[in-house]
Amino acid sequence: MRKALFLVSILSSLCFYSQNFGAINEILEKIENKYKKMTDASDYTINNKKFVLLEEFSDHSERHILEFGADDRITLIELIDDKATGQTYSNIFSGDFMRKRNAISVRANYLEGKQIASPIIYNLYLMNANNMWYLKDINNSKRWIENNKLIKKK
Repeated sequence: MRKALFLVSILSSLCFYSQNFGAINEILEKIENKYKKMTDASDYTINNKKFVLLEEFSDHSERHILEFGADDRITLIELIDDKATGQTYSNIFSGDFMRKRNAISVRANYLEGKQIASPIIYNLYLMNANNMWYLKDINNSKRWIENNKLIKKK
């Protein structure tokens, strides 16, 4: 009797959960259809391309330049402009990246040739809007814009 009751409860819960998963899938399909920016970028190559992130703070500004190499290597250049003194400081990180369709995972574990204890890790998603490619940080929604789109053409 216990086995039959247990089997009935499992079957009824499977039916209930499958209805919820169907509703969730429908909602996700609507969201994906609404935002056409989320297209498959498998044919877009990021090798030998640079992406830039600009941030302004009250006391300093930061420029981060992420360059993807041809052999799954990255170079991350961090430029910090101090507004009080006018000086610029730089850090050059290197590491590697992994890409699976639109998802890109970046790990910078060397600072100017020396290995660091806590690497800088970015989880990025490759997106396209108005023929402009950019990387969106999954954790904090910051956008890394492709470098050649920042240069004004004369």
